[in-house]
Amino acid sequence: MIVPPLLLPFFVLFVLIPFALIFAIATPQVFQITFGLSYEEALILFLLIVLGSFINIPLYKKEGKFVVGTYSFFGVMYQVVERRDIVIAVNLGGCVIPTILSLKLLTEIPLNAFLVTFVVCTAIIYRVAKPVPGVGIAVPMFIPPAISSLTSYVVVTSMGLPLTLLPKLAFSSGVLSALFGADVLHLKDVEKIGSGVVSIGGAGTFDGIFLTGLFSVIFSLLLI
Repeated sequence: MIVPPLLLPFFVLFVLIPFALIFAIATPQVFQITFGLSYEEALILFLLIVLGSFINIPLYKKEGKFVVGTYSFFGVMYQVVERRDIVIAVNLGGCVIPTILSLKLLTEIPLNAFLVTFVVCTAIIYRVAKPVPGVGIAVPMFIPPAISSLTSYVVVTSMGLPLTLLPKLAFSSGVLSALFGADVLHLKDVEKIGSGVVSIGGAGTFDGIFLTGLFSVIFSLLLI
């Protein structure tokens, strides 16, 4: 399913500008330290994520609400009742690729540090995420990355870990806590949304999992 993740102005504001920002303020060493990638490899990966944000992969379908439609035919009014299904999909660029990258980073992060950060961030994101009819599971955009970067900073400093782990921890915990806190744990609420496509990781419908990870890295760089 090829679906634009956001209307063009918002796509530029919330996707392209943050990408340009992180490549402008980050040195090649940052991408090597954070992701284990060269500057060129990181650029290619991020471009794949942008292109992948247009692709939603359907997982399964659920019955949606009944919708009453009124139609006029030669002056005669008709009412048609139909059930519109909800399609649960996963966004390639906003969920699949960032999740794989986060799992790779978990091999380089102390497990106890990740678990503490993940649990705290997931609980907070779950509390602030709300189902919005016709839109999806909405989360105030800057809350997940702010919580992830601040929690990661507290955990890293309190455990005496090197600050070079901060971007790794902020990205992985930001992505995975957004995935679980906003999306997976709220799948039970999709009936409240209505009908249509509910895209896990799609910035236009759920919460933009990769944007959470991206802003988490940006915020964490400001804390170092």
